[in-house]
Amino acid sequence: MNSIICCISDCHLGYRHRLKKERLRDYENAFEEAIKKAMEFKPWLIVFGGDIFHHVRPDPRSMHLLVRTLIRISNSTKIILCIGNHEIEGHLKTAYTPLFSDLHENIHVLTTENPHIILEINNKKVGIHGFQYIRNKELAEETLKRISAEISENDIKGDINILCIHQALEHYLDPFEISLKTLREISNKYDLILLGHVHRHQRISEISDLIPAYYIGSTERISFNESENKNGFLIFRNFDFKNPEFIEVRSASMKRIKADIGKKTPEEINMYLEKLIEENLSVKCLQISLEAEIEGGYFDIRREWQEQYPGFTILDVSITPRIKEEMIKIEKMQIDEGVIDEYFEKKGMRDREELKDLCIRLYKKYSG
Repeated sequence: MNSIICCISDCHLGYRHRLKKERLRDYENAFEEAIKKAMEFKPWLIVFGGDIFHHVRPDPRSMHLLVRTLIRISNSTKIILCIGNHEIEGHLKTAYTPLFSDLHENIHVLTTENPHIILEINNKKVGIHGFQYIRNKELAEETLKRISAEISENDIKGDINILCIHQALEHYLDPFEISLKTLREISNKYDLILLGHVHRHQRISEISDLIPAYYIGSTERISFNESENKNGFLIFRNFDFKNPEFIEVRSASMKRIKADIGKKTPEEINMYLEKLIEENLSVKCLQISLEAEIEGGYFDIRREWQEQYPGFTILDVSITPRIKEEMIKIEKMQIDEGVIDEYFEKKGMRDREELKDLCIRLYKKYSG
């Protein structure tokens, strides 16, 4: 039997990035392509690293897509599901994911109630171990240590053992739930560690001297902070955990441009922006963030770029004015009744005696 393992994570079905309904389809397309490409390898096992859904209460369309897919692929491959932070709300009973194990005997869900799953291939026992996302650091580390200690027992120890969790790891996300120290302490129980949650695929280099460990990565980006990320999934052949292959999937093209353009008039800024946009018409999601010393009125800078360029799924343009240093002046002033009276006089509010008296009374009451 083919011993290929495919690992797919953070698909975020149902997410409307920037409230754009077009983005819903982007997440579906990436998920479907990842499944299609994974099944072409005829894998023995597919591990889902969590956050297949973006919401705890997924919409019917996303739910239907996932359920239909799981039923179809489980006829020919075994499936492990982790529960991510987007799929759970405080405690396990809020998550839909455990229900999927009732769809087919080949579908298994990792939870604190079911942290050890033993599968067999080619006369080898493969233990998959893990639990749902836990937000509390102390509880997450305590749970990891406990289930790792249990692997010593023969009935839940495989010839090969894989840890699969959806957690933030120290140095990779802040705040984090699992420290590198804790991960190193339990690493001798496993042959491979797989993590979901961080959307960029990467090797966990801090423990690579002990065991192969990886963040799987996501199938589609969920913010412009991820614009440089490659999207896809991992495959392992013949239990060679040190040399995974990363298989890319097509995601919506995304680009972020940040620049300080110096001193410019609103007209020059508008021309600069139009040129930038025209040069990036092939990008579906474009964010432009400029800083400028504006010589003129800020409100003369155009803002309706998305209307002019409807071909973009997201076109996000922002201009941050840079304040001249000589304009930053803080003057200390002693406030008294005379200053309040003078203010009302200068503002043409001489006849607002009632309001002025209220201000003076409040000043006397709260000025110290």
